[in-house]
Amino acid sequence: MWLLTPFGFFSIVRKPGDTAAGTLTVRARVRADLEALRAHCLPGLGEIVAHAGTDYPYRARAPRGEVGLALANVAAGIDYANFKDEVARCQGSARAEVYSGVWSVLFDLEDRTAPALPAAPGPAKAARRPSGAKPTSTHPAPDATAARRSHAGLAEAWGGVLVDHRGRVLLREPKGHYDGYVWTFAKGRRDAGETPEQTALREVLEETGYPAWIVAELPGRHAGGTTLTGYFLMLPTGEPGPFCEKETSALRWVEFDEARALIGRTTNPGGRARDLEVLAAAREACLR
Repeated sequence: MWLLTPFGFFSIVRKPGDTAAGTLTVRARVRADLEALRAHCLPGLGEIVAHAGTDYPYRARAPRGEVGLALANVAAGIDYANFKDEVARCQGSARAEVYSGVWSVLFDLEDRTAPALPAAPGPAKAARRPSGAKPTSTHPAPDATAARRSHAGLAEAWGGVLVDHRGRVLLREPKGHYDGYVWTFAKGRRDAGETPEQTALREVLEETGYPAWIVAELPGRHAGGTTLTGYFLMLPTGEPGPFCEKETSALRWVEFDEARALIGRTTNPGGRARDLEVLAAAREACLR
């Protein structure tokens, strides 16, 4: 894919060596663009290699999951009304003029010139929505359906694991370490008429103050005494607002290894095991 941003132009592809490594190759015509990408939203970008290909002078590899998170962060950070003006502000008028040339060439790309799109290969993946967006489907995933059948009588609960562009995870300290939880994730029961996504986004907003974007649904459902809980991997989409102090005492952004140690302080054995499983699933999702 081609990616034009206010801080650089990139071509992102999967080269033969990327498949086994679980990476993607990010190419650029200007070395500084890759350096800006690393500084802006992709700290996991590897060593920049010069003149290793035929058409792009510079390239580097990054874990596929981190590239996906970086793209989501770029989209979540858009706060300008005109792209070319933002390019000029960030990189100067010369770069903005180059991008204007691209815009001019693509000006003739209109509906009448576009061929019919082929059917997408394989099952389509549902797009995720930012906080407040209306979902188009409320059908649960097959594994969720099976889990609900095997845990009849338990109320549905959903939560979110927030990971930022630096790869840190957000933990919340429940008020008074309720039910033995010392550090954990935001979660709560599903209200009538809500989809799982809406429940998770609402709970994250209420208990952490962060508006968020859902990246993926994490595997597994976790049975407690009264609820069956599922989780989504999320990205924060802006600065946090106030959180419910009756439920949350403090928040901490930490690396995954530190998160594991903090969760290990929970004295509720079932809750501790659940949160460690959720943390491991989130880490695995980030590395894909």
